[in-house]
Amino acid sequence: MDIRKNKLFKILFKNYLTKAFSSFSMTQGITAVTNFCLVAVYTKILPPEDFGKLSMIWIFIVMLSMLVDGRLNTAFSIRYYKLNKEENTKNIYSIFIYNMAVLMAFCFLLLLFPALALKLSGVCIARNELGIVILLILCMLLGNFYTNILIISQRPKSYLFVNIIFNCVLILFTVLFLVILKGGYLSYLKAYLAAYSVISIMGLRYFLFYFPPDIKKVFSFNNLRELLKIGIPLVPAGLSLMLLTWANRYILNLYVGLAVVGIFSVGYKFTEIIDRFITMPFGQAVAPMMFKQYATNQDEYKKNLGRIMKYYWIMILGVIILYFVVLREAFELFIGSKYINGYYIIPIVLLGIVFMGAGGLLSGIIIVKEKTGKIFLFTLAVVLFNIILNFILIPRFEMYGAATATLLSYILQFLAIFTYAQKLLYVRYDYAFMVKSFIVSFCFLGVVFAVSCIRFSVIYALLIKMTIFVLFLYVSYKYLELKIGIKRILDYVKA
Repeated sequence: MDIRKNKLFKILFKNYLTKAFSSFSMTQGITAVTNFCLVAVYTKILPPEDFGKLSMIWIFIVMLSMLVDGRLNTAFSIRYYKLNKEENTKNIYSIFIYNMAVLMAFCFLLLLFPALALKLSGVCIARNELGIVILLILCMLLGNFYTNILIISQRPKSYLFVNIIFNCVLILFTVLFLVILKGGYLSYLKAYLAAYSVISIMGLRYFLFYFPPDIKKVFSFNNLRELLKIGIPLVPAGLSLMLLTWANRYILNLYVGLAVVGIFSVGYKFTEIIDRFITMPFGQAVAPMMFKQYATNQDEYKKNLGRIMKYYWIMILGVIILYFVVLREAFELFIGSKYINGYYIIPIVLLGIVFMGAGGLLSGIIIVKEKTGKIFLFTLAVVLFNIILNFILIPRFEMYGAATATLLSYILQFLAIFTYAQKLLYVRYDYAFMVKSFIVSFCFLGVVFAVSCIRFSVIYALLIKMTIFVLFLYVSYKYLELKIGIKRILDYVKA
């Protein structure tokens, strides 16, 4: 037994890649569990109106922090290994000074023109709340810069340790502010402020120790200018992706109010579980190997991409069917009953996530062909389409209209990427098999969802849905080559 443990340890920790993957996977898992627990607690205590306002303020914080940062964090990462320690030190403190100056400018504008915060966030933010927002953005920028430098400097264990501390502080202060002091929705912002403050202090200590500043050379205008040349052009793309995800909240608030925004936001969080744990990791695992294969053998690249896309639909939809076997019961158990309507938008948005994941796989062709500017143009067009659809559908169908707009937007994005990718590099796909897989999977998903909507006892409901899922597996293995597909993709990933 000890020999096996030693072998396993050597396999997992023999190189940086496996160490990093293990640490980052654990970090993602811990963060996901923490976020799920927080959502469960907040939905039990907060009414939908407060959760909706909190969602709008948080979107405002994230977007404002991106504007203040100017994607300099990314620019620093790109140049990190191209520069010596002295130049990196200049870059670090030049970025800090720039962030402080820009944040203070935004703070001055928001205090001088209070209506500006209302227009940007969609909700009324009091002066004391604005103070928390500004401090939170400052600590977020510093904390995120610190964790990012741990990643690029190849310190995965330190990254894991810092994130464990962050989540522990976040949970502790959530209990303090929300449960003990009963601070309402502001407890969320205060708890995150406390967590980011701790990480910021750790980050400052790290920077002062490993990158001690030279007072005479603490700021370099030339270095900052070069970083801004890299970072600023990335801001529109980042904001476009945020708008694609979050614009519906603003329009929902405009037409139907914060209560619906809160319910919609809770339902949307349950779709992110599939994205973060299935579609995103799968894309991250496959992309590097596909890039390498494209450089060595384009024919093999096209062949393997065709195989991946052939079995992608049946595999990802199979996971979603299994997810819905237990989702209704988990939703009712952990989330307050006043948010139950959020459950019904999940299948609509999840189908959009499926198309988004497929588009992400195909966008690899555009990347290897070095036509990345087209991806931004596609995203921008889809964002405009999404906003128009939201204005058309939300007044009539409320949050179901917002969910449908998200689905249709991701389908449009997929079709645009697919069409352009085929022009760049033609790949022969098994369209008949993919359509058949999608239809069969969609039908089983519809049946499982329909059973979830009928009021059975929990035991009966789970048994019926599990039986349907087993039947789906049988049909997929016998008629849709699911077993072969899983084996081929896993063999490719292992290779």
